[in-house]
Amino acid sequence: MQARYILSLLAVVFLIAAGLRWARGAPPRIDSATRTWLLIALIFTAIAAWLQWHTS
Repeated sequence: MQARYILSLLAVVFLIAAGLRWARGAPPRIDSATRTWLLIALIFTAIAAWLQWHTS
């Protein structure tokens, strides 16, 4: 399996983790853990996109 697909899948997993963390808050709010999950998802998305366009 190619790295760009693995990284894309991991980005989705981290985005789901951020959503679950955000939903657990009462009331739902964006705390530091949620921002960290979102940042990791953004990094994995950027790398996967770069691999998609520059290694074709």
